[in-house]
Amino acid sequence: MKLKFRLTDDAELADGKIVHSTSDDYGNILVVDYPRYRVLSFDSVYEQSGFYVEKPYALAHEYSRIMMLVLGFIEPRHITLLGLGGGSLLRSLHHYLPRCRFCVVELRPKVYDIALEYFDIPDDQRVSVSINDADLQIKSSEDSSTDIIFADLYDAYRMSPVLTQQQFVRECWRTLSKHGWLVINYHTLPDRHSPVFESLLDCFGTLLVCPCKSGNFILFATKSSTLDFEKAAVKLKKMEKIFHADLMLPFNRIVQIVNG
Repeated sequence: MKLKFRLTDDAELADGKIVHSTSDDYGNILVVDYPRYRVLSFDSVYEQSGFYVEKPYALAHEYSRIMMLVLGFIEPRHITLLGLGGGSLLRSLHHYLPRCRFCVVELRPKVYDIALEYFDIPDDQRVSVSINDADLQIKSSEDSSTDIIFADLYDAYRMSPVLTQQQFVRECWRTLSKHGWLVINYHTLPDRHSPVFESLLDCFGTLLVCPCKSGNFILFATKSSTLDFEKAAVKLKKMEKIFHADLMLPFNRIVQIVNG
């Protein structure tokens, strides 16, 4: 059987070949191969994750490149990833940050098994994996225990509702270190006057947002009240060769959200 998938920037891939198929209580999980490219899908027309076999640290999707922009502002020692998928963020971050430790939270055991077998995610002493609900994991995390929380929580068709809950925002704030960052992949940006957005403004010193071509929005929330954008730009420019990506284009689209 062959399938076509649509990338997050709406470009369509040619027919691919299914190399692995399984299912769990949440639905089907497919691994689909193209020449030099591999896709993880939760049985929908969209990719869950993409992997360039010959460029394993490249970030295939624009939204993941935008999420990576946070590294312009912080040198993390510990990162928490809520949602694994094919492990694109974990693979690239682990390569770029050799002294950083990672906590990966994935709800579906089979997704983690597939990421190990088919998507070359790192498996060493710097990576701890928790098969758990992201909301429960954050609630049980220690205060100030991580520097960045990446929240990329989606099933085949929709974003997890936990990303729009006030309590989730507060627990992330509690879990983050003094100058920590929360990075959320939103399908639709919450309304400026919604309870969750009010909580983001109340809890964090600075909010930034960057739109994706797909229509998603990446929201950055940090406890820091001042940011050095010039220094971040210099750092991100150096990172472009490592990730085989133009990071400055999305960086220049970032907008700061002012409280009031």
